[in-house]
Amino acid sequence: MSVDTPKDDVQRIESIPAHEFKRIIHAKGWQMKEVAVRWGMSRVRMSQICNNLPRPLYYDDAVRGLPCRLKS
Repeated sequence: MSVDTPKDDVQRIESIPAHEFKRIIHAKGWQMKEVAVRWGMSRVRMSQICNNLPRPLYYDDAVRGLPCRLKS
């Protein structure tokens, strides 16, 4: 099953701001460096992704989809 979405509609979606990107990560119990390890990238690259706007939307989707971490 495919979903036909006009390309213009998809391109109008904006990246979430860097402060919100970080807030979501922290709210789920993660640190930026831990997400970098999980995603197989350096901390520097993770910071670049967070602060570079517009970033590819799949990173915003990935941050929103991070599992919540339990603190032990």
